[in-house]
Amino acid sequence: MPLDEAARGRIAPYVSSLTDDVFALSGLPEEVIAVLFAYYSRSRDDLRTNLARLLTDQELDVGEGVTTRPSFGLATEKARAFHEKWVVGYGHASVAEHAVVHLAIENVSIVASKVIEDLRLGSYTEKSTRYVVFDRNSFVDLPELEGSLGQTYRASAERLFTTYVDLMARVMDALRVRVLRPPGASEAAHAAAIRAHACDLLRGLLPAGTRTNLGLTANARALEALLTKMLSHPLAEVRNVATSMHVAARTVTPTLVKYAGRSEHRSAQRGDVGDKLRSIYDPGPWDASATNVVGQPVRLVRHDKDALERIVLALAYESSEPNVHARGLTEAMRHATSRELEDVVRASVARRGAHDPVPRGFEATTMTFELMLDYGAYRDLQRHRMLLPATQRLTCRLGFETPAELAELELDRAYTDAMVAACDAWEELESKHPQEAQYAVPLGFRIRTLWTLNLRELFHVVELRSARQGHASYRRIAQGLFRAAIAVHPWLEGLVRVDLGDYSLSRA
Repeated sequence: MPLDEAARGRIAPYVSSLTDDVFALSGLPEEVIAVLFAYYSRSRDDLRTNLARLLTDQELDVGEGVTTRPSFGLATEKARAFHEKWVVGYGHASVAEHAVVHLAIENVSIVASKVIEDLRLGSYTEKSTRYVVFDRNSFVDLPELEGSLGQTYRASAERLFTTYVDLMARVMDALRVRVLRPPGASEAAHAAAIRAHACDLLRGLLPAGTRTNLGLTANARALEALLTKMLSHPLAEVRNVATSMHVAARTVTPTLVKYAGRSEHRSAQRGDVGDKLRSIYDPGPWDASATNVVGQPVRLVRHDKDALERIVLALAYESSEPNVHARGLTEAMRHATSRELEDVVRASVARRGAHDPVPRGFEATTMTFELMLDYGAYRDLQRHRMLLPATQRLTCRLGFETPAELAELELDRAYTDAMVAACDAWEELESKHPQEAQYAVPLGFRIRTLWTLNLRELFHVVELRSARQGHASYRRIAQGLFRAAIAVHPWLEGLVRVDLGDYSLSRA
């Protein structure tokens, strides 16, 4: 029903328009916004009418003559009561997706940041190893490592940072001589490029226990799931950070994340699976010589042999009229040539612009790859969350690479010595504290991860991460994904916009 002038005046501070069908909300607590959206499924009235009713009925704490934005104490209590009944009592958890929480999370380890960023339905911005030079002693302490083990961890981290800081100055001096300023580039831009280049060469020295900062935006439903996972994690730091995140989030959504807590199911899952796995697969003792650690950073594990047919079915079905059905399309594809099916796929991307994704039909098929990459590159690629990752524990067992350009600058010896010493420290920690030993592993050491992703996401990862301006480590992974994919799906060649060039970091 139409609102009178008084009601319109009350809601005006909180809506971007009093008349448009599409409008924004602002200045309201997140839980109140969630309630207003939830009313869509419970009320015949529109949102502005329900908001006006809350204000008119003094559900919001507004006094006579008040012209500033009101306190929302009463409305928040109403929101809590609503969520206790409908979200908790009846399981309508989707309501919590309308409440959004923004958290600043500072001075946590890179290890912990990877756990936080494993949330699919979240948005993140994290401190970069490319644009920020880290200070000495920028690593988290581990109170759980007592006595000599704690000393081993701290001494190793201190040595890595000492080498990092010392080499940073020397590498930048060498690069200023080697990398000339391009015509038209300012001194400031050239200095920034030199610094980024040096950071790229030396980031492998940073231990996984390095302190980082990140911003997280997530809806309350997803955040509660993340907090439950973190509170069930084997690492004390992750559990402690989760507790702090929980406290901070409850100042914004006190009800919607209220019941996050440790899950016995999550806590025991890794051990339970490991126990059963040993009955069917025993890899035997670790033998580095039996593993080809260099030369195959990307291995194809599985793929759909009928991927082309799956994609064509999805594309054709979406483009067809109601007299077309899936069985008829499937039968017709059996009699079509591969060239005819490929032509359908090519037509679907023929007009794709520079920033257009491939059609959703490419999600109809998946591929699984095993990636072996340095942890610094993994840190960058892990933010691709629209896929199914399974990642092993970080160790020193898969070795590391020394950037070739450091050797060209004759500055590789100190780098290599620090990495070998860090491996020795990790070995000592691993024997008694395998989880905590991860903090001592430098970013230059390799880790294995298993990726299952649909072809639409494959296009996205390959095209974004093979771009010339990217770091050489993850560019190799993107190029490897492309080569492995076209080996079994040759029709993809020419459709994926991949850069197969091999550029030095200075020219990138």
